[in-house]
Amino acid sequence: MYCRGAAAIILTYDVNHAQSLVELEDRFLGLTDTASADCLFAVVGNKVDLTEAGTAKGPEQEEGSPAEAGSSCVPSARVPKQVKPEDAVALYKKILKYKMLDEKDMPAAEKMCFETSAKTGYNVDHLFETLFDMVVPVIVRQRAQGLPQTVDIRDFKQPKQTKSGCCT
Repeated sequence: MYCRGAAAIILTYDVNHAQSLVELEDRFLGLTDTASADCLFAVVGNKVDLTEAGTAKGPEQEEGSPAEAGSSCVPSARVPKQVKPEDAVALYKKILKYKMLDEKDMPAAEKMCFETSAKTGYNVDHLFETLFDMVVPVIVRQRAQGLPQTVDIRDFKQPKQTKSGCCT
């Protein structure tokens, strides 16, 4: 896995398992080395629907709705959140330090750390809309500055043939 030329990287951990944040840093921080210099990083805590707070209802799930009542045969056990938003902010700041990026030039940590639920959709749209709003201007600026970072194989030209052998 690599992030060559990535304009944004989403690093995701489980808010209910502190070890997932530690492993995220240990395993994937080095992979960001191949990302573009102005790459954006989002640190995302997932599975907030399983926490005791229970604030992770998606827009389609209101209190007492049929989707909530019959969504599972086994009632889910709510657990206390093990990773706090401050822990994600600390990881975001470590990433900036690792990448030798100045915090003044990058989006604020509080703006780039999210808590979501993939199951209910809680905050997922907000995450992607935020990144999209930040990435599009970066891509437009990169295209205006120079050559694209992709290769068009239709532009391939055959090299001129030279004589083979030891002497020409």
